[in-house]
Amino acid sequence: MDKLNPLFENSELIAKKITGKLNGEESDRFDQWLNSAEQNRTFFKKIQDKDNFFSRNEQFENVNTKRAWKKFTEAVATERKKKRSLVFLKYAAAILFPLLIGTIVYWLIYEHPGRDYMQTSEILPGTKSAFLILSSGQKIDLGKEEAEAMKEADGTIIEMNNDELNYNRQQGKAPREILLDELVVPRGGEYSLVLSDGTKVFLNSMSRLVFPVRFSGNRREVTLEGEGYFEVKKNEEHPFIVQVNEMQIQVLGTSFNVKAYQDEQNVYTTLVEGSVRINTGEGQLNPEYTLEPDQQAVFDKRNATVSVQNVDAAQYMQWTTGRYIFADQPLDEIMKTLSRWYDFTFRYSDESLKEMRFEGGLNKYESIEPVLDIITRTGKVKVSINGKEVLFLKQ
Repeated sequence: MDKLNPLFENSELIAKKITGKLNGEESDRFDQWLNSAEQNRTFFKKIQDKDNFFSRNEQFENVNTKRAWKKFTEAVATERKKKRSLVFLKYAAAILFPLLIGTIVYWLIYEHPGRDYMQTSEILPGTKSAFLILSSGQKIDLGKEEAEAMKEADGTIIEMNNDELNYNRQQGKAPREILLDELVVPRGGEYSLVLSDGTKVFLNSMSRLVFPVRFSGNRREVTLEGEGYFEVKKNEEHPFIVQVNEMQIQVLGTSFNVKAYQDEQNVYTTLVEGSVRINTGEGQLNPEYTLEPDQQAVFDKRNATVSVQNVDAAQYMQWTTGRYIFADQPLDEIMKTLSRWYDFTFRYSDESLKEMRFEGGLNKYESIEPVLDIITRTGKVKVSINGKEVLFLKQ
């Protein structure tokens, strides 16, 4: 039995690795086992095959353990007669090893009633993080730097208070040359800043804002990629302009949300209060659109057309207050939003799953599990998580 102890131990390590439940000491032991032999690496590669992982779980659910164990004990009895321990271990590895792993994986996945997915220990909420690129090209990691004031070339003091940048403290005369800074928010991050005119901007994950250190001239103009929520300081003489792809959003003083990710075919401009005017280009062939509160302009990048629809604008700015709200949205759209914040990848065993619609919400600073619960409780979709990858399977 002593020779079988490593078999049981390694089975548990592999099962915990698959389900993301290894602690530090166990992780070291797993790495030691994995790197001790080429056959171990080959075996684990087959075990963790993501395309077939969930189908194997279904096989584990239906496995005839009595028959498998009978086959194993018969093999053991035969080999005992031959007194060949090496061959004995070969049978143990071939028959018992996969069965043990499957049993442990099944237990780890289903140890919580009502769940059809693994623990999400590696899928964690995002944090306040961003990179500030000064006009000089200097790149500052705001997630690591202490909350100390920074200074731009024109004398502008950039303060950082409570994970928010503030450019509202100007010193000296404005230079002839416009200095542009850039705030870049990575996957799994968010950040906010106050521009030199007092306008406040919230940037979501995987977003980028290019803005003047101080505004000059008759327009206040910034460029956005990704998603941003703007609370614009009113100034009738100096309209505020947001450049997004081929669109131009112009406001005087208002609150609105813009969602313009490169991997999405539409740009969404949602007005909370005030007034917004949208222009998709120069000339008469590109008409302007004016939004009223609780209206949303949808710009289709493929054909450069705009449609306006009535919405509940509050739903589209909830991410700035710590919540995600989804109302009758396709699964693919929901996952794109959550994957940017929780920093995971996702895919589907069947493309038709992308269009399944769900609704619900969650606290973005807590676990992603409430959304997965909603999805699995429909009985139409199974969810398998391996590390930081989510696989959706058709029931």
